[in-house]
Amino acid sequence: MCGILGIINVENCNPIDQSLLVMMASSMTHRGPDGSGVWVQADGQCGLAHRRLAIVDLSEAGHQPMSTPDERVWLTFNGEIYNYTTLRKDMVARGYSFRSNSDTEVILYLYQEYGELFYEYLDGDFGLGLWDCEKRRLILIRDRAGVKPVYYTYVDGRLIFASEIKAILRYPSIDKSIDLTSFYHYLTFLVVPPPQTLVKGVYKLESASMMTLEPQKGYRPHFVKYWLPIPKVQAHRSFEEFDDELEFLFASSVKKRLMSDVPVGVLFSGGVDSTLNLCSFSKLISPEKVKTFTIGMDNAGSFHDDSTIAREMALRLCSDHHEMRINEADLLAAAEKLALLQDEPVSDPVSVPLYFVTKFAKERGVTVLQAGEGADELFCGYDNYRRFLRHHSFLWQPLSKLPCWLSHIGANILSYSNSPKSRKISDVLVRRAKGQKLFMSSAVAYYEMEKQRILAPELRHAIENLDSFNVVAPYYTKIQNECPNASFLQQLTFIELQLRLPELLLMRADKMAMANSVEVRVPFLDRDLMDFSMRVPDSYKLRNGVAKEPIKKLATKYVSKEDIYRPKTGFGVPIQQWFKGELGDALLDLLAEDFLDSASIFDRRQLEYQLKYGLRTVNEAFQLWVVYNFLVWQKELSCS
Repeated sequence: MCGILGIINVENCNPIDQSLLVMMASSMTHRGPDGSGVWVQADGQCGLAHRRLAIVDLSEAGHQPMSTPDERVWLTFNGEIYNYTTLRKDMVARGYSFRSNSDTEVILYLYQEYGELFYEYLDGDFGLGLWDCEKRRLILIRDRAGVKPVYYTYVDGRLIFASEIKAILRYPSIDKSIDLTSFYHYLTFLVVPPPQTLVKGVYKLESASMMTLEPQKGYRPHFVKYWLPIPKVQAHRSFEEFDDELEFLFASSVKKRLMSDVPVGVLFSGGVDSTLNLCSFSKLISPEKVKTFTIGMDNAGSFHDDSTIAREMALRLCSDHHEMRINEADLLAAAEKLALLQDEPVSDPVSVPLYFVTKFAKERGVTVLQAGEGADELFCGYDNYRRFLRHHSFLWQPLSKLPCWLSHIGANILSYSNSPKSRKISDVLVRRAKGQKLFMSSAVAYYEMEKQRILAPELRHAIENLDSFNVVAPYYTKIQNECPNASFLQQLTFIELQLRLPELLLMRADKMAMANSVEVRVPFLDRDLMDFSMRVPDSYKLRNGVAKEPIKKLATKYVSKEDIYRPKTGFGVPIQQWFKGELGDALLDLLAEDFLDSASIFDRRQLEYQLKYGLRTVNEAFQLWVVYNFLVWQKELSCS
């Protein structure tokens, strides 16, 4: 895993300066502490840079940017291609000679053999920039799950791309203005939906997407969405057949992700996903012990601390277990650093323990960690999902049979309530009155009416016509066109796999782990497993009314049912407790800092009131965390 950077002159510009590339790439040293490289085309039209975190082929032969032997094609690549040894054998049979043992070189020859369709052969996690000197063509690609990020912008007649926004922001004439539309949507989704970012004019490539630039098209970007999570259910197969296939696919996925020339460990909570991950891993490397890492919270209050369960499970499963603990003071001490490392706010509190546990693992010599992201999205693992299904059946569908004007009246009545539950119901009624779909996600901070309460009056007026449902509306249209009979759960999964999973969950893992020069691998998001999850019916995922039943049943092959079927707790941070202490004071201090100009964005009095009299629910603390993260990020942006 690495950091990539590139600059391409798409208009008549001065030749690209190598020192500019070096300076911009140096902001990503944490992504690649093991080496760096720069290449500039002879005529100065294209320049590529790379920061290397050596995982496979630690020799200098894996140095990047890398080219074909004739130097016609150049590549800067971040990621892992898990099927590269198979692809390499095929390329050798086709007459290609290799100079390294790296997956990077395989990509170059795939492009030579198959042209811009080379991505179809890649099984892995990646973000890459490829430049064809002869065709003057740039190709940017992001993997199908969105494990690795790619950002880009246009400035001074140039396209600039990188693994991190902070590298782009080092370009001398870049505009660092905040995109207020993106900010408005951030308040709902905890992260800015693609392709926008919080920085005006800076964009992110969507998951499973390719962008090409070439002179024949006037260097206008051409985008291809090369994979969509469309359900293609195989109704004729039995659940037992699906169980057997799931077991085979997961074991294969874990085996692929052991590919490494450096130590590999497991992020371990003692929950279903990490337990199955650990057991599959252990089976493959026995009698060697798997290194497991977990984190505990001091002063967690009513919040559940997984570390005790993790410790007990690790002991029973005989892993080489490592545990650390953090508290509110650790968070506050690291807050500004974390905001800078996130590029733009990724306001999931789990980012905090992820940063500390990956730092902990790195200090103990582990560079690669396996994690459980994706299992809940693919196999209906969240309790929220089952609640959403009930809401859809017993609230939304009956409501849809009533006149829209009744929903409008109900929404107006409930809008005067200060009850969080009433506000959510009001939001649902407003959507019904507007003829919108029932959108629910496991990560929504502020609903539309709730956002209006905390925004400064001037900003509220400037963006009064915005509605964050417009972000997800195209997803509903797409799945309706592709799969008219899709169930509510299939629609929800379709959206979660393109919005919440890649932009929130996977970016928190990538940004926090790579801040510590650690690569996170996600076995549940294997290419074949994702396709499998699209082929099984909803009734299989919720067999016997149990969330994520196929994964749980598979895990019972290794541990007891009591360990697997206990209530889900999750991996989190006690922010409701913390906002009642120093974290709340820190938020007030940020709101008072004049240079942030927060008064033009937030209604300070409303946020102070919420801090003093609110925090009745975890969600209300969650909302303040979204505000806090934005303000810390804004402060870092203004100082950079």
